Amino acid sequence: MKAVLQLHPTRITDQMLEQRIIPVLKTLGWRWQILPRRHGPDVDVDGDADLILVLGGDGTFLAGARLAAKFHIPILGVQVGRVSFLCSVPVDNIAQALKDVERGVMLLEERSVLRGRIAADAAMVQEGIAVNDIVVFRSQTERIRDFTAYYGSKLIASYRADGIILSTATGSTAYTLAAGGPLVHPTLDLLILTPICAHSLFTKPLILPPREEVEIVAQRSSYPLDVIFDGATRITLHPGDHLYVRADPDSLHVYRPSDYDFYSVLRQKFQHGYLYGAEDA
Repeated sequence: MKAVLQLHPTRITDQMLEQRIIPVLKTLGWRWQILPRRHGPDVDVDGDADLILVLGGDGTFLAGARLAAKFHIPILGVQVGRVSFLCSVPVDNIAQALKDVERGVMLLEERSVLRGRIAADAAMVQEGIAVNDIVVFRSQTERIRDFTAYYGSKLIASYRADGIILSTATGSTAYTLAAGGPLVHPTLDLLILTPICAHSLFTKPLILPPREEVEIVAQRSSYPLDVIFDGATRITLHPGDHLYVRADPDSLHVYRPSDYDFYSVLRQKFQHGYLYGAEDA
């Protein structure tokens, strides 16, 4: 089998790679390709790859996940450092995890992926994919903006806000959570629309089914906006342009060990809920 290695830019040193990761691959008889530590969406992935193996944290996972979605390759996240929502295998367990993948006993989850496109005068300008979220945000000025959102051909609402986040369930624990969005189990197939700093006490996040396309239009503004895919790729939305976001027909496939516990990670990352001792549980 062959693994494509997506490495954290600083946590995975050359010494760690040579002493702890490559020997495991050699022992198991796996081949490997090492991606540049920082790369764009056009990086080449070998056509015979069976797995994208991420070594790092959530940011590193997202970089690998966009490639996994693009090339239809499963992904496995190995946690190096702090507790991670997306990287679920401790680095010391990498050998067993790869054995489970090879034997076909590792759980494989489906995750939603968003595809966004920017159109001007009905012609597509640019598009991209996101595993966590697509954010449209004010730029070049601190002025609040007016947005109108549509679901299919139906008007959702007009918002006065700093921006709008369109998130997958996987991304519910990221930017949209900080903006007041809901916690959602990552395997659910849905889309979350969350206004950023909305100029209304009654403006709330909205959970939408993934069947239709969401359209975002900026109103009454001569200033461009930024459209940001997973906090990485940034595209300019000019006045008169439209942003369209939909669930991609192809899901991201994520390997998970059988003992992974999403709720345990919630408690560790956010001190979520009340669980101070066994008698209180």
